[in-house]
Amino acid sequence: MIPAPCANDRIRAVRLSGAVIALILAACFVLTGAQTSPAKEARGQDSGGKKDRGELSWEMPGRVSIYDLQLGPAALRDNQWQFMGNNRTLNAGLYGERLTLMVRFSYIGSGSDVPLKFVIRLPGSRQYEETVHLASRRGNYSYQFTIHRPEDFVGSGSVYLYYGFSIVDVLDFTIVPGS
Repeated sequence: MIPAPCANDRIRAVRLSGAVIALILAACFVLTGAQTSPAKEARGQDSGGKKDRGELSWEMPGRVSIYDLQLGPAALRDNQWQFMGNNRTLNAGLYGERLTLMVRFSYIGSGSDVPLKFVIRLPGSRQYEETVHLASRRGNYSYQFTIHRPEDFVGSGSVYLYYGFSIVDVLDFTIVPGS
């Protein structure tokens, strides 16, 4: 048999429940007061009434579509970088002390000044990161990077292309020893 609680215990339990309910209501009031209203979000405005182009705060501004993405060696001719072909296996002996790789693509964006991040990973070294900004809404873009002493980086490498937190593509390549 379970003993019945005394009257004082029941009163304390009721007071505790009232205090908990009051605390929960106060927390809900504070939380809903700090959020933006659904009407403002539907119009693409933040809590300050400024236009935010309709994106969430964690998204990158605008959109970008990348197509015809290629990776290969490049050579400097007449003070211009020339793409030598979409080749992913590179003989280090053919390039001497310097191997320049080019990533080129076409794009269409929803606006100008779209940021893209390139992350280059070579075997036996730390990764290199660079963010570039696409100046116009559409066009072609070429990104070059040089590997000094390519014989020191024989193996598989990668170029990662990011737009915000989203990965656009991974371009793998292999540097083989020269003969």
